[in-house]
Amino acid sequence: MYKPPLYSTDKKREMISTFKGYVHKPVIDENEFFYEENLSSDAYPIIAPRKKRAFFNVTGDGLHGLFSKKKIVYVNNGRLYYGGEPFDGIELPPVDGERFFVSMGTRLIIFPDKLYINTENPDEFGSLEAFFEGEKAQCTLCRGDGDLYEGYSVGASPPENPSHGALWVDTSLTEHQLKQYSAETLTWVELEDKYIRISCPEIGKSFKEYDSVELEGFEAAGLVGNHIIYDKGDDYIVVAGLLDTNVEINTHFCVSRIVPDMDFVCESGNRLWGCSSKTNEIFASKLGDPTNFYTYMGISTDSYTASVGSDGDFTGVISYRGYILFFKENCVHKIYGSNPPYTITSSYIRGVQKGSHRSLLCLNETLYYKSPKGICSFEGGVPVEVSADLGSGYYTDAVAGALNNKYYICMTNVNSQRELFVYDEEYALWHREGLLDVKAFANNNMNLYFIAEIDGERRLGLIDGENRYGNFTGALMGYHTESDCEWLLETGLWGLELPENKYYTNIRIRAIGEKGASLKVYIQYNSDGRWLQQLVTPIEKTGSVNLPFITPRCDHLKLRIQGKGSVRIISISRNVESGSEIDV
Repeated sequence: MYKPPLYSTDKKREMISTFKGYVHKPVIDENEFFYEENLSSDAYPIIAPRKKRAFFNVTGDGLHGLFSKKKIVYVNNGRLYYGGEPFDGIELPPVDGERFFVSMGTRLIIFPDKLYINTENPDEFGSLEAFFEGEKAQCTLCRGDGDLYEGYSVGASPPENPSHGALWVDTSLTEHQLKQYSAETLTWVELEDKYIRISCPEIGKSFKEYDSVELEGFEAAGLVGNHIIYDKGDDYIVVAGLLDTNVEINTHFCVSRIVPDMDFVCESGNRLWGCSSKTNEIFASKLGDPTNFYTYMGISTDSYTASVGSDGDFTGVISYRGYILFFKENCVHKIYGSNPPYTITSSYIRGVQKGSHRSLLCLNETLYYKSPKGICSFEGGVPVEVSADLGSGYYTDAVAGALNNKYYICMTNVNSQRELFVYDEEYALWHREGLLDVKAFANNNMNLYFIAEIDGERRLGLIDGENRYGNFTGALMGYHTESDCEWLLETGLWGLELPENKYYTNIRIRAIGEKGASLKVYIQYNSDGRWLQQLVTPIEKTGSVNLPFITPRCDHLKLRIQGKGSVRIISISRNVESGSEIDV
């Protein structure tokens, strides 16, 4: 009698001991996770929850404008705080949108208010701009030091029998000239020291020497437009020019020092740099002076303005490796040079996504930012996308921060939810920390601060509340560390490498846990949408957690592990036995 031979099924043991992180794609490796919450690469190659966050007793609907100088800076309900202490007597008016800050030496520059404060001397506080309006002023010919010229002649012909040093305003030429008679050479010599003193009570109080100002209402004196103040007193200013005779202004006039409206601003080379989408221009302030953007004296300290030919709005600016990079969504303009005139080059590459200017951040000499199609790393040439593991989802309004080797980025997904992701540059791994509406980040003294909206209230916190460096002062002394967080990981599809059905036995999770930690394990078969709970267990020491069952024969399965508290998963192993291609 013939008996068919019996063949044993293939059996093998598989183990995962290196976990790569979050990869949100339909098909991923078995040591990658399709979905995560609150996991990190802190213990790589094993998997562990993120560090606990800490929150300060700083809350309020008006909390915004987080920035780092020597101490942390923020605005709360119209008050400006530095290291948790408010600047006395400084109230900031409401603004459209949120404020942003720029550090320049000891000064903190505040936009869009166009204010500044010296953080080492808070009494030095004021506006970058200055204005004076009046109805009556006297314009008089003078020297550069403000001393008035007296007894000069005016006409197309020189005066007869002049004495040595006599002055004459020569009107015979289209451009009039101030000349002085020399008895030694018997000639009239043109003087370059010709200025106009504008006198009016308190006209000079708001200005300083070498300010660039716009004059309006001085048509009678021929002084409309941009001028440099070469000398000043409380009741007068001196500008370059020539008058045939003294002029009295009896109409409304204005003297103004203007800072252009700029969408984005940074500091580089002791200048403020900014850009305007409205005019498609790039600006640089006078060297060392953030109050003057229109000073053109033909010297190295001059201001700088340039138009660019690219289409579209500016989307961000940053100083990087000695260059200033002005981004649009489809290009970057690079500025280099030591002083005006600077050189501008344009590269039509993936730029910064509109609304994601706060994603621009330099981490370990590499620049990262959110482009319209993903998150890019940039080292001056062609950007490289690093966010493929986040999947095909579309994200906007990115805000980023950095701590150690990690790039933290919070973005809005297609469901209008704010998600926080972390990229570990050292291991090139992503992890997802979950839903958190971060408005701003700032790194100060090895601490990554953030402002987030939680349950309808804005709060100031620390990303890593367990490792605090330095001392907090004032209001920042009061903080608390959050309790153990809940975390979750979900594997990709196991079993796709084998075409036949199979079943799993002895799934074992090896973990380390602290007292009070726990695990829940779920399995889903053949992507049927149902998660079947298999195990709930406390984890208080190093050990293995076994799933004491044999799975139904299936084509593939997914594993979900949920936990609470400090648990480190060292490895996941399982026995796999192949079966037929027929479902049973």
